[in-house]
Amino acid sequence: MEKQAKREKKLAEKKAKRLAKEGPKKDENKEKVLDASKPITLDFLTNPNKE
Repeated sequence: MEKQAKREKKLAEKKAKRLAKEGPKKDENKEKVLDASKPITLDFLTNPNKE
């Protein structure tokens, strides 16, 4: 039990250190904005990930 708790504590510390080092992630929450000059096509509605 003690070994497992110690291991989990160490892993949590490593994760916190790594996240602090990376900093906030801005690209992850960025939403795509539709271009008002382009018409919305059926292809866009059925496959929005296609570029």
